[in-house]
Amino acid sequence: MDNIYIKHDVKVFDKFIDKFARKYIEQRSASKLDILQAADSLGSDFDISQIKSIVERNSVYEDPYREKGQTPPALNDIYRSDLGELLTTYYFEEKLGEKERYIIPAKNISTRERHDMPGRGIDAIGYRIKEDGTKELLVAEAKVSSQLSSPPAVVDSNNDSIYCTHKKYHDDSSILCQRLVEYSKCLSGNDLAAIFFFVLNIEKGNPIDITYGCGLVRDYSCVNESTDYGKMNSCKTEFEPGHIHFTIFSFTEETIDSTIDLFYKKVRELVQ
Repeated sequence: MDNIYIKHDVKVFDKFIDKFARKYIEQRSASKLDILQAADSLGSDFDISQIKSIVERNSVYEDPYREKGQTPPALNDIYRSDLGELLTTYYFEEKLGEKERYIIPAKNISTRERHDMPGRGIDAIGYRIKEDGTKELLVAEAKVSSQLSSPPAVVDSNNDSIYCTHKKYHDDSSILCQRLVEYSKCLSGNDLAAIFFFVLNIEKGNPIDITYGCGLVRDYSCVNESTDYGKMNSCKTEFEPGHIHFTIFSFTEETIDSTIDLFYKKVRELVQ
């Protein structure tokens, strides 16, 4: 498999905002509602529709900055971070061709402990079973930046940049193994078995087939397809024998800031 570097123009309009706001609410409330639906199938006396509404409303964060018409500090902007994760997960799980897409069994947006803080850890973990029966692991990082310079700092300058984060997982397999074991707590069945296939091989020192996924959200006014990939392109040999799949999501029609505001308003509207 070759490294992939690609840009997708994303037209921001009403259907886009509505689609991803609904996906977001679904993922934020997913684990709780799965359990409740199972209880309902056993004939419980729960009013599932009422509980669903309560869970959804309490699973999404009411941003005090945006409620006042202000923009939150970037490091604490939950919706900015979550939209990047949402788009990246959607891309690798649904937008790739049927033979190229990955199974991402548990979403970071669904499983994080705090609803009032941005997610931590690997933004997306997934796997796929290739035509020859071998398994490939996906670890993906998502970032959002309207910084005019290219590449933006979130790609390869910041301590938590895409490059620095993936380099850590590549160079120290024990860190990656720990992250996978922690992730496995959310899984069962075939998904659990697939992740432990990678864990066991890492522990034995065996090579695993791994793709370092990257999702970068950019404004159409500052995106630079030649340089935005930064060290994930210029230093790509540092990730061998792994592969890099770097996707830029370039917003058109709206800026990143205005898109996130629209996204936030729609999410809050849908859970009222």
